[in-house]
Amino acid sequence: MFFLAVAMALGQGYQQATAVVRPNVDLKDVRIIQRLGNQLPTDVEFKDQDGKSVTLGGLLKGRPALMLAIFYRCQGVCTLEMENLASTLAKMDDKRVGRDFDVIIIGIDPKETPDIAKDKLNETIATSSKLKGTDSGWHFLTGSLKNIRAVTNPLGFFYTYDEANDIVNHPAGLMFVTSTGIVSSYILGANYTVDGFRKDLDLAKKNQIGVKSPDIFFGCIHIDPLTGKRSIVIQNVLKVAGVITILALALTLLTLTGKAKWGKKKIGWEDENTW
Repeated sequence: MFFLAVAMALGQGYQQATAVVRPNVDLKDVRIIQRLGNQLPTDVEFKDQDGKSVTLGGLLKGRPALMLAIFYRCQGVCTLEMENLASTLAKMDDKRVGRDFDVIIIGIDPKETPDIAKDKLNETIATSSKLKGTDSGWHFLTGSLKNIRAVTNPLGFFYTYDEANDIVNHPAGLMFVTSTGIVSSYILGANYTVDGFRKDLDLAKKNQIGVKSPDIFFGCIHIDPLTGKRSIVIQNVLKVAGVITILALALTLLTLTGKAKWGKKKIGWEDENTW
């Protein structure tokens, strides 16, 4: 129980997990494969937040774009991604959405509508006064599952969708693409920085390809995308607990060995003085 408690505590350090999953979901189907240099299809049709038909190529207006795949009703990691995205962009004084780059949000739940996307856009813009007036640079898209996967697969963004139960299991991460739709770089997880955004946007603007972002541990914490509740994944806990157990045993042996040596030294000293 002690080790399980410690493992659970360690798991709290991974609250910004890279994946949102439910039981019986194969993690091989929920991941991001960094496909740097991949050309995205520019003719796939979506509906934007105003219900207008658009294509990826039509949205790339001679400037780079930041792309994020989420589903709009998500109350778990998607909300965390959007909050951190808006917060980071609001801190950027030298680059502005709609002027220097665009933000393209791909809705990955085919049952969601432009109205839901519009609400998400308004909610995002309202988070900071510095984002007001940037509406033209935000594109919240919805579409069919076929068209969604036609873009997310080349992006290397793999997720599962249970149509019968309307359940989405997905990883977390965003991508930067050039003005011609080539994948330039990735940021995995949901932690963003102004410096990181600036560097990746500059790479995409110059049509350069970055280096792979370090893979992030999925963590013990899984977030239910509809409720936001966290649960422990027992397999990962057992792995962590096993490591902790080995470390604890090693520490115990070292401690006992140290005490034994100290005891021998002490006995020798007392014998010498008695003699």
